[in-house]
Amino acid sequence: MNTTGYQAYKKAQIQTADQGRLIIMCYEGTIAFLKQGKMAMLNKDVKASSELFTKAQNVLWELTNSLNFEAGEIAYNLEALYNYMIRRIIEAHYHSKSELIDEVVNFLEELKESWEKIVYKSR
Repeated sequence: MNTTGYQAYKKAQIQTADQGRLIIMCYEGTIAFLKQGKMAMLNKDVKASSELFTKAQNVLWELTNSLNFEAGEIAYNLEALYNYMIRRIIEAHYHSKSELIDEVVNFLEELKESWEKIVYKSR
């Protein structure tokens, strides 16, 4: 595969996405990082799992930092949920508890589905 071409495609995709689609892409990326990190953790690859879980946490921090608190209670609820998920990832990694990763993935999949309904319904 031509990685340079793929990277250019992904960059263009991100640069041309609207805000709702960017949020969906963040959820998709975080889910992928967590699933890969879980597999690495189960395979006792501490370095890989640490890197992947850190990437997932970083995306969640970016989502937290991008919240518009003028939107009201929903922003505060999302902030609390993102913080909870970050704590669960840390706990899962520290204690090697893959079920905690599954919990976070389930939350993210539900959020992603909700955003998809909003974004794709409005088109």
